[in-house]
Amino acid sequence: MSDEKVRYGRAQKFRLSAKGTEAVASYSAVIEAARSGSGRAQFDAARAKWGAALGLAAEDGLYLVEFEAGGRTVSEAARNLEDCATSAKAVKDAVERLLKCGMLEPLPAPPLPAAPPRRYW
Repeated sequence: MSDEKVRYGRAQKFRLSAKGTEAVASYSAVIEAARSGSGRAQFDAARAKWGAALGLAAEDGLYLVEFEAGGRTVSEAARNLEDCATSAKAVKDAVERLLKCGMLEPLPAPPLPAAPPRRYW
């Protein structure tokens, strides 16, 4: 199997896989538990522990939660995460990483619209 990158179009949408849904549930539980703690250090430690347990980066939970809402393109996710100081390149890299480990999956393309009826006059 080659280690070649698969390229997706700009309009390609992605969604969570079953594995990704489980990861989001565990991430949400970890974050809720960290909220009762004492500050940013405990929050960062909880994220790092969550990521290490799943073989992910600590910030991948943020990207998974963004795709939890349903099918999104990379540009839509980047736009939604602008307030988190996340660049479009970082989102694209995260999507590639999450696709590779099976947390995200591409949505199938919608069917093409039916051709208009032919008129002979």
